[in-house]
Amino acid sequence: MTSFRTTTSGLAVAGLMAASAGIAHAAGGTVGRPAAEHVPSSIKSASVMQDSGSAASKRMVTGAKALRLVKLFDALHREPSDIMHCDVAGGPTTVVSFYGAKHVWQATESACTNVQVTRDGKRLPTLLPSKAWTAAVAKDLRG
Repeated sequence: MTSFRTTTSGLAVAGLMAASAGIAHAAGGTVGRPAAEHVPSSIKSASVMQDSGSAASKRMVTGAKALRLVKLFDALHREPSDIMHCDVAGGPTTVVSFYGAKHVWQATESACTNVQVTRDGKRLPTLLPSKAWTAAVAKDLRG
């Protein structure tokens, strides 16, 4: 994934070159999240799905594995508002869905996006992936 930071002198690379790796926004810090955007720790299950266009895999995780994903998701930071994404299409898309008693959260990530989030279909701010989040999702996909 390549992200750019807008500056007064035009477009400048903000040091955000990460293909699903940890990202630190060196130019302006990260933006925290209010509690209303967090997945509650009462979540007991999550699905992890990856679609490459020609094949898809999906796994359900429960118990401690689901709670680990919740904690890692809740630790992610908001993407700064001055980030622009490339328009490259293709590559696998990964979706992690958390199922609560009242809400469903979906975290979607692909080759050229950070973590795009919805709750009950309503878009929430985009998040920056972390190395720990990326590793946990990949591990859960493998089973």
